[in-house]
Amino acid sequence: MWIFGWKGPSGFSARSTAEEVTQGIDGTGLTAVVTGASSGLGLETTRVLALRGVHVVMAVRNTDAGRNVKEEILKEIPTAKIDVMELDLSSMASVRKFASEYNSSGQPLHILINNAGVMATPFMLSQDNIEMQFATNHLGHFLLTNLLLETMKKTTKESNKEGRIVNLSSEAHRFAYTEGIRFDKINDESGYSSMYAYGQSKLANILHANELTRRLKAEEINITANSLHPGSIVTNLLRHHSYINAIAGFIGRLVLKNVQQGAATECYVALHPQVKGVSGEYFMDSNKANPTLQAKDAELAKKLWDFSVSLTDPNKKGPSGFSSWSTAEEVTEGIDGSGVTAIVTGGSSGILAETSRVLALRGVHVFMVVRNTEAGERVKEAILTEVPDAKVDVRELDLSSLESVRKFGANYCSSGLPLNFLVNNAGLGAAPFKLSKDGTEMQFATNHLGHILLTQLLLEIMKTTSRESKVEGRIVNVSSSLHPDGYSEGIRFNKINDEARHNRYYAYARSKLANLVHTNELTRRLKKEGVKITANSRHPGMIFTNIGRHDLLLSCFFGVSGLFNKTKTVPQGAATSCFLALNPQVKGVSGEYFVDSNVGKQSSQAKDADLAKKLWDFSLSLTNAK
Repeated sequence: MWIFGWKGPSGFSARSTAEEVTQGIDGTGLTAVVTGASSGLGLETTRVLALRGVHVVMAVRNTDAGRNVKEEILKEIPTAKIDVMELDLSSMASVRKFASEYNSSGQPLHILINNAGVMATPFMLSQDNIEMQFATNHLGHFLLTNLLLETMKKTTKESNKEGRIVNLSSEAHRFAYTEGIRFDKINDESGYSSMYAYGQSKLANILHANELTRRLKAEEINITANSLHPGSIVTNLLRHHSYINAIAGFIGRLVLKNVQQGAATECYVALHPQVKGVSGEYFMDSNKANPTLQAKDAELAKKLWDFSVSLTDPNKKGPSGFSSWSTAEEVTEGIDGSGVTAIVTGGSSGILAETSRVLALRGVHVFMVVRNTEAGERVKEAILTEVPDAKVDVRELDLSSLESVRKFGANYCSSGLPLNFLVNNAGLGAAPFKLSKDGTEMQFATNHLGHILLTQLLLEIMKTTSRESKVEGRIVNVSSSLHPDGYSEGIRFNKINDEARHNRYYAYARSKLANLVHTNELTRRLKKEGVKITANSRHPGMIFTNIGRHDLLLSCFFGVSGLFNKTKTVPQGAATSCFLALNPQVKGVSGEYFVDSNVGKQSSQAKDADLAKKLWDFSLSLTNAK
């Protein structure tokens, strides 16, 4: 029984400390990465490995805290070799950045200790929209391991020393959801349990080590992978449950392990010669232990591996054959748009200019309708310089002004020109409260009302063009993944102009929800008429453009995101618009929401048919459109 300190076959017990299980072991010449190394078990593991001569790279979210820990260790062990690098395991971009910097540094890597974790957090999503505990405890470490594996293989081959990967798991893996890993419900908030979700992530740590073992053995690579339970220890993992944390802290001083004992198994599995050649095992108290049958399920381990790859691969292609990194040129490669006419709103900058350029490149006659015609003409000249035979025209349109929309609509309708595609791209983001010329909150007026009126005014021409040319008409509305994150009641019909409760971010999300709802109702009406015109909406992705010009915080957010490769480039951001406008895969598809040139998920509010009908009537009443 662990509480009495009985020793197992290894000669160590639950009472053994990290220093005791590594006594007499020389780690000189070895290099280890320890995640979450600035506190708790990670800190003690770092200290003891450094004490044994290992060069330790502390991978931490807070580098200031990491450097403070480094200084404290150096006071005790002046000869310690310690480096500090930034790593946020809840962000795949941060993991990739860390791995890229480490791999390019030329440093060897003998030991990888996947230690960091969060526990029993309330439901929240990571930066990559994955449930936080699964994202941090499993996916971040899974991606990190995969990205560092080639460096570890090279190190073990050149040094002729066994590499070791150590995953911190927990006995909590026994208390996961009944199905183990809820592959189809990872982000299911309604059925979320903070403790079961923690157990799920710890089960994933064991399954990962086991499947990694199988793959390394198949390649005959001299690297082992094991998982472990550190024991019940008083740390700050339960900080999200203040009462439980307080009780655990009080009782812990009497019966739980201290940090020195908790770090023992990590250090034992990482350094001890008894573990040489041992792989795919689960350790507790520096001895082999038995995990659950689910943890030993080879099929479940393989399924988790494939699932994890799909979530962490930035180049993963969807059913369309394209991914988030595909560009507008790539998604329209080989497509001939000759004889087709398109209107693109807001075409004088950012993804709108790129959409116009690529459509023109494919032979489409593009009308760039812009507020600033001088800027539009400059874009036109740039396109003609690259594509001399491009057909590009510039027309004036201010979407925040219903008068301007009507004027443009009347002029185009009287021109006798055809219209195959309408790409409603223009938008305003996070603007402070302001009313349009027509007395409507500016974001709702520009992002939604201007486009719905424009669509209504041009619809008869599109119907005629589709009928006469026998070419399917397409309407593409810009929306955003932020569409679920507005006001709780959605549109707030009776409070559109409520300045007292105005929130610029909620108002932006409301306008993006309106774009989706408009698209869905338009689809229903077009299908009812039997008209050969489709309507779809899309999220362009996070792109650094001037849409956040009204908000310093938003601009800074885009800027910082760009540093971590979180944002798309403009050619990538324009891809989904061009895909929906031109790609034959979308023929006959209507009422869908696209992300990364693939069908995405709409919120329940966006799919609400009653809300769609109400918004349609409300919008037409504000615009006096039919």
